Amino acid sequence: MEKYQERFVTRGFSQIEGIDYEETFAPVARYSSILTILALSAQMGWHIHQMDVKTAFLNGVIEEEVYVEKPEGFEVFSSELHVCRLKRELYGLKQAPRGWYTQIDNYFTGFGFSKSEADPNLYQIVVEGKFLIIVLCVDDLILTGDELLILSCKKDLATEFEMKDLGLLHYFLGLEIWQRSGGLFVSQGKYSREILEKFNMHGCNIVDTPLPGGWRKEDATLGEEVDATVYR
Repeated sequence: MEKYQERFVTRGFSQIEGIDYEETFAPVARYSSILTILALSAQMGWHIHQMDVKTAFLNGVIEEEVYVEKPEGFEVFSSELHVCRLKRELYGLKQAPRGWYTQIDNYFTGFGFSKSEADPNLYQIVVEGKFLIIVLCVDDLILTGDELLILSCKKDLATEFEMKDLGLLHYFLGLEIWQRSGGLFVSQGKYSREILEKFNMHGCNIVDTPLPGGWRKEDATLGEEVDATVYR
């Protein structure tokens, strides 16, 4: 046990759509956008950095009128029946992911970033001919481009939000990434091992194809067996 953590979480299941919340979504970049940025970084020789936003969902501002019961230990004498009106997002609220996206989107656009037409979670900016690209995936950010712009952006983000600098990108959405001078090496070994362990198949043998070669099956429409040889 490294530390104890405690959060004030709302009971979002009791919220009513159209009254307590409107839209519910989280900022998730397209997988194709992430792969494209990896390929572009390898071609341009850019390093890819990663940052994590601590308590991201607490940064949003509530647009709706939402009330919650007072948490235990914070009751006020002679005001036991009073409730609290939320001004900021809390974990458990259905609109919390949307509020976080609105906050971070306003921050980036206010700094002059433009969003990709193909992916609204991909931001880019050009400063004196130098590029900086940021990909947003809920509370994770990957940054690539000019090193000086990356360092400056990290400092600005740390002053606005509570951030954790993870350094060079190594593991992201099931992808293991090793950055070398000659390019990138991408693997899904850890993800594959976790899937095998989940289904108790970590001791299985390796084969070229998931289907056996030269097996025969019965064709239900013709009432006879047909050859279903697998060609590699």
